[in-house]
Amino acid sequence: MNRSIIIIFIVLWITAPSGVSAFDFKVLGVRGGVSDHRNQDTFYQYEAFLTARMPWARQMASDWRFGTLLEANAGVLRGDGESAFVGSAGPGISISGFEDRIDIPMGINLTVISEDTFGDDDFGGPIQFTSYIGFNVNLARRLMIGYRLQHMSNAGLYSSNPGINIHMLGIGYRF
Repeated sequence: MNRSIIIIFIVLWITAPSGVSAFDFKVLGVRGGVSDHRNQDTFYQYEAFLTARMPWARQMASDWRFGTLLEANAGVLRGDGESAFVGSAGPGISISGFEDRIDIPMGINLTVISEDTFGDDDFGGPIQFTSYIGFNVNLARRLMIGYRLQHMSNAGLYSSNPGINIHMLGIGYRF
């Protein structure tokens, strides 16, 4: 499976339109949030993030644009008095419109956590996956605020897989 993903990315990179760089930094920011009531404990996550545009995009009706992105995050997950490093990276898509004032990103990231047990909540192991959907408003040329709902779980890699949903608010600098 890993070999297939690498081959797909190489083919996409090679077939990218000429004159387009592989990465175009989009937003650098911070966000934080709190879990819903799905778990035994309440969890908090704080992170720094970087989003880059990928070269594959399509202009849709009127001024709406469909594009691809790559995201990376690093931060802290806190719950039941314990803290752990959480880092993730992965591909996504973005739909933007209203002269780039609104942005709806969604995607899935490979996630690593340094601690997988928080009190009664056992996430099974260090390898997780985070899927997300968000809604960003670009207030000014360089300022973005946003909301994001994300779900982290191990997709059945381990016997314990409670997952966690986190509602996050963020602010970022737009390149």
